[in-house]
Amino acid sequence: MARLKYVRHGIKREHRIIDGILPLLERISDMEGVAKVIPALISHSPVRGTGQPELRFQRETPSGFKLLAHSKRSIQEIFVVVDPSKKEEVKDKLL
Repeated sequence: MARLKYVRHGIKREHRIIDGILPLLERISDMEGVAKVIPALISHSPVRGTGQPELRFQRETPSGFKLLAHSKRSIQEIFVVVDPSKKEEVKDKLL
């Protein structure tokens, strides 16, 4: 099997990941049925968060789910690609 250049432990690391979120993403990537975790766009929030990183479920996508990672003044989109047969089980764990 070909080794993907930017994927380590099921998490794509081509782009930056906001502080404190990586351990949460690693837990998600270890769930049964999760194929890949893809961190995407980072936005800045005018509202200062608690400082504690957290993930919030946003919506389902055709290939899995979209989450929002919040940390201090940053928000990052996280896409979770799942096996279609395990989609409901993963969704229950993410909520």
